[in-house]
Amino acid sequence: MISVRVSPEAGDAPEPARSLGERLDDATITAAVKGKLLDDPVVKGLRIDVDTRDGVVYLTGIVGSSSEKNRAVELARQTEDVRDVQANLTIRG
Repeated sequence: MISVRVSPEAGDAPEPARSLGERLDDATITAAVKGKLLDDPVVKGLRIDVDTRDGVVYLTGIVGSSSEKNRAVELARQTEDVRDVQANLTIRG
């Protein structure tokens, strides 16, 4: 059997081991949040990156207003199985 291990980049913390189920749950949450952002008329979903780790959703990107930012956070929080939302969204009008 051949095993491949990828070393973290310099300065990156090693990723703790997660089960396949945990990775699938996070992927499902990410897809659901991204879908909501893309469907919403207020949010420019293409400009927001969505990542999920252990049920915590991380939103990163650029939004046009505080109302767009608030709406993106609200949509993420309303998504099933989301434990928390961390918004790293820059407002640029």
